[in-house]
Amino acid sequence: MPDSRFILLLSLIFAIAVSGCRAKEMVIPEAPTPAPRGTIEVQPEIPPVPTREERFTFVSPDDQVIHEANQFFIILGSFQVLRNANLFVETLSARGFESVILVSETGMHRVSIGSFTDESVARTRVNHIRTNYPEHQDAWLLIRRR
Repeated sequence: MPDSRFILLLSLIFAIAVSGCRAKEMVIPEAPTPAPRGTIEVQPEIPPVPTREERFTFVSPDDQVIHEANQFFIILGSFQVLRNANLFVETLSARGFESVILVSETGMHRVSIGSFTDESVARTRVNHIRTNYPEHQDAWLLIRRR
């Protein structure tokens, strides 16, 4: 007659073998429904964002501290005369925009309403402004050249 430990061991091996062989339910994702033949799926076109790359300095040292790490700046206006840039900043401020004045390497005073470290975020924001603020259809992206 077999030893009780041997029977217990066989029972344990049988239990493990049976439990490990259960079929697992497999989930198969549904395939996307193909477009009918002869049709073309059109992705919404994202308008290109006008850009310019240049060196610049900040008019305000406080603005430099805040925006120094950023490389992409949304520009709403460019002025030869600082006084005109300041008047535009006041107009934007009355509309709820926070502005910074940058002086480009060519001497233009650029009025920026946002700065970013990520180019795609900056481009998206420019498109948002151009779409939602018709008076700023000419907004563009300034890329800082170091």
